[in-house]
Amino acid sequence: MIYSDNFCCCIELKCGCILIAIIEVLIRGLDQFFVDRETVLGFISLIVSGAYVISCIFLFLGALLGLRCFLFPYLSVSCLRFFILVAEGVFVATDGVVNNYLIFDLIQSIVGLYFWLVVFSYYDRLKEG
Repeated sequence: MIYSDNFCCCIELKCGCILIAIIEVLIRGLDQFFVDRETVLGFISLIVSGAYVISCIFLFLGALLGLRCFLFPYLSVSCLRFFILVAEGVFVATDGVVNNYLIFDLIQSIVGLYFWLVVFSYYDRLKEG
């Protein structure tokens, strides 16, 4: 399994998880400007973003208090969100439309994978300690 020892090569995992929680909540707020609320995909995206914000709150508390069980909701919802982003990207790309939202989803997927790796590494480190 691939693990990360630091967040962004210089920040310890605990602080990295706290930063990830803050960054993710800010990204979810930014994401709301791109979502078309009248479509089914837009509505699902809003629901997933709401669950994601709640899991980020658990991530923040889990990293702050060192509670391993509080990191698991973020890891679960993050995986679900990644698969939804990929499915949504494939759905939009098959229509032949490449727009800012698709590019934003691609960036979110890549950054989300790295964030998941950092949180999983901290989750595993808490198991050892």
